[in-house]
Amino acid sequence: MNKKSPEINSQDPLLTRFEDLIAVHGLLSADDTVIVGVSAGPDSVALLHLLSRISLPVRLFAVYVDHGLRPDETGNEFSLIADLCNTLRIPAERAVVDVRAEQKRMGTSLEDAARSARYQALEAARRRHAAAVIAVAHTADDQAEEILIRLIRGSGRKGLSGMVLRRDTIIRPLLQEAKQSLVAYLERNAIPFCIDSSNRERVFLRNRVRLDLLPYLEQNYNSSIRQTLLQTAEILRSEEELLDQLTQTAFNGLTTIAADPLVAPPRHAQISIALQAFLDCPLALQRRILEKTCWMMSTRPGFRQIEQIRHLMKDSDNGAQLHLGMGLRVRKTGGNLVFSHPSGRSRFRGNTREETAIALTVPGTGFFSIAGHVLQITQLRKRPEQPPLTALLLDADTIAFPLQLRPPLPGERFRPLGAPGKKKVHRFLTDAHIPREDRHLYPVLLSADRVIAVAGLRIDHDFRIREETQSFLLIDWHRA
Repeated sequence: MNKKSPEINSQDPLLTRFEDLIAVHGLLSADDTVIVGVSAGPDSVALLHLLSRISLPVRLFAVYVDHGLRPDETGNEFSLIADLCNTLRIPAERAVVDVRAEQKRMGTSLEDAARSARYQALEAARRRHAAAVIAVAHTADDQAEEILIRLIRGSGRKGLSGMVLRRDTIIRPLLQEAKQSLVAYLERNAIPFCIDSSNRERVFLRNRVRLDLLPYLEQNYNSSIRQTLLQTAEILRSEEELLDQLTQTAFNGLTTIAADPLVAPPRHAQISIALQAFLDCPLALQRRILEKTCWMMSTRPGFRQIEQIRHLMKDSDNGAQLHLGMGLRVRKTGGNLVFSHPSGRSRFRGNTREETAIALTVPGTGFFSIAGHVLQITQLRKRPEQPPLTALLLDADTIAFPLQLRPPLPGERFRPLGAPGKKKVHRFLTDAHIPREDRHLYPVLLSADRVIAVAGLRIDHDFRIREETQSFLLIDWHRA
């Protein structure tokens, strides 16, 4: 718990507004542990000091993130933070991140990579200290700049509604305060701070907006442009809340979500959208549903990507697909639009990665592991009442071991159960709506050089169960 410094005026107007906002919006609760992102600039120093003064009992940890981009300044910055934290009796720690490596991984700007690395470091600290939230020092000025940046880059209503006071574990208690009010607070209380030299570098879009665009708009178009932007964002935010509810309702009715059981914590392995029902939705909801789906699959789409997906849904043939960021693939198949990461969550592009060859000699019954899958073969004297959904059942007396499991050969045929005649295996896979990039995961199983089944899908008609069948062979082919 933080002990207050008696020399600071507890009736400071900024402190009063600060406490009132936290209480009204429920940003903090008693005894919360809070990670405070502190850069040594005036905004974050003011945030840390204000949090140390509130009457609500909370435990604070100050975290300074060193981006490794200004080695001549970071030492003095952290020293200032350490001194302040010592005075306020708040633990302080320094997190060093590799922004260049993050930029290479993301394939984005240095500014965006720094933001990503910074939030990763703060989240790591939150988990390490079992903290409830991370407090960051975005102000009303930052909000105005952010709205303009999003407008310049291209954004919908959600983006133009700006940052919010709380999103998940991130809180912004200063979002309604002007920077100047924070500087005045620090000066009133003789609290030192640093000025980041990179804030003057016009290579960054945010700095050009702050130093050039906003002053130009104030001088030549609207002297109250900052307040106008904030008011517009507030209007859009309230409308956004309504649209979010409509989007969620439509999304729930249109989508099927499959979790990936092989990762922890679980995340979405695949999201399918029913095509016809989607196309019946108003255009505004279509775009929002697609944006929400991409976000849930860890990709941030722009307007162009959203329109490409809509075009894929409306005008493309079955089997068509798009490649989006971080390995997200969108394909049209079987009356659905399917979002997945078939080649992993990376910046891989192309139809498939090098496929793992499936070639296995099966000497008899048992369990066999290959290419991330398991082949289970069991011989039974009684027909199972509820076999696994992925299992096939054949007449064991029509089959001779050893069996062969391998990819189908070009032109290779079999007679699917119930079909009037033979069909090429590749044609069968097409008719079964198996995406081309996944077909190697459905090998054929042979006995005495005859295809007895396409693993996981269908048996050959000649090996079916009959009334006189006395011995049953259960073949289960599934992902490990």
